[in-house]
Amino acid sequence: MTSKAFKWRAFVSVSLTLSFIVMTLSGIILYLSPPGRVANWTDWNILGLTKKGWENQHVVFAAAFIILSIFHLFVLNWKAFFTYLKSKASKGLSHPAELAASLMLFVLFGVGTLWHWPPFEQLIAFGDKLSASWEYKSGGPPVPHAETMPLDELAALPQVGTPAEQMVEKLRNAGLKVQSTSQTLQEIAENNGMEVQKLYGIIMEGKPSGGLPGSGWGRKTLSEAAETIGVTPLALQQALKQQGIEASSEETIRDIATSNGIEPSELVDRIGRMAEKR
Repeated sequence: MTSKAFKWRAFVSVSLTLSFIVMTLSGIILYLSPPGRVANWTDWNILGLTKKGWENQHVVFAAAFIILSIFHLFVLNWKAFFTYLKSKASKGLSHPAELAASLMLFVLFGVGTLWHWPPFEQLIAFGDKLSASWEYKSGGPPVPHAETMPLDELAALPQVGTPAEQMVEKLRNAGLKVQSTSQTLQEIAENNGMEVQKLYGIIMEGKPSGGLPGSGWGRKTLSEAAETIGVTPLALQQALKQQGIEASSEETIRDIATSNGIEPSELVDRIGRMAEKR
């Protein structure tokens, strides 16, 4: 009984299809996923993979797709490919209109995305809105990527205001393993098999959740926030502008934070510190 020869064409074709499926699936998941700071903070995952895990899958299978495509074109089908090119070079292009339309569409997609033309801008904005919605639902860290900060540095944040030694004591009283104040929240969370967000909740237990009294700050407009802390909207707008935050008087705190790439809680804390200095 003779064994059949390995069919490279079938292998490459199936591998290309599988790579395309994984690339498409991972691309959709990453489009819908929360920002990295929220994903890391809440231990967000789908099908057992974190956001970083899906990013790794997307990159690896994209590389596999490119390598397999090159192999498929220049190794398995190189004769047919170069014969086709030679034929087109000698006879001229038989479909110039179609080729021109394809090139124009390619340029349109690239330039439209670069210059924020519709509908490309709306597609990107929709993805950003979906990502931001995760933060509104689950909350985010006191500052971006707080999970990478050692307890010593975390203790220095105005939003935290808890000595590092007291953090260690709270965590140990909760039955968690903590070695020293030089450990990061992420390291402690991984060592104890729990979410960083829950770990932070233990640290902040019994402390007020924000720098300003009351709730619903994300829905307040800049004008309403200014009235609450006893300043004019223009004064608050100028104070924020000095910190690199652009805002209009009718924008909500949540929208201002999102458009400036910071968290609503951080913006509320900044406004609270402004109120304290008055």
